[in-house]
Amino acid sequence: MKKVFIFCTTVLSAILLMNCTTAQSNKNTIDLPTALSYVSETKDLLMGTLMKKIKENGTENALEFCNLNAIPLTQTVGEKYHKKIKRVSDKNRNPNNAANAKELAIISQYKAQLFAGKEPQPLVEKNQLYVPIVTNSQCLKCHGTVGSTIENKTAEKIKSLYPKDLAIGYKENELRGLFVVQMK
Repeated sequence: MKKVFIFCTTVLSAILLMNCTTAQSNKNTIDLPTALSYVSETKDLLMGTLMKKIKENGTENALEFCNLNAIPLTQTVGEKYHKKIKRVSDKNRNPNNAANAKELAIISQYKAQLFAGKEPQPLVEKNQLYVPIVTNSQCLKCHGTVGSTIENKTAEKIKSLYPKDLAIGYKENELRGLFVVQMK
């Protein structure tokens, strides 16, 4: 009888623990379409402004604009919605965009997915949304290979603005980094 009581108590405790865990994880869920719209708006603002600056002044001169305005533009969208939005990378150009340990782990997962031929999908963990940034031909004007996709004068400007730059050497369809949206 004592063994049955211990068994029932153990099972009941496990059920209660699972219910608590479920309630906790439900509390940490986010509205994915809304969070993705923040990333989309941020991406559109950054890319739209960057493309305009490239058209007006050339790629190398647009770098000055990015150097001064990329982080503030990203923060503008975050402030609009009272969320923290940032871009991070394992190969950052701006040291303020360096990925932390958690973000580096997610970047590694996404790189493995791309290597396996899979398209990386947004990831929600607790109150954070992680969205992969995958390179395209436009990205390579500043993040590709010097002398090939990056013009020499652009490479010189990168070195002058970002002496510790790590963000070159990419090819198309490689993981450049993440958008991170902290919902709470």
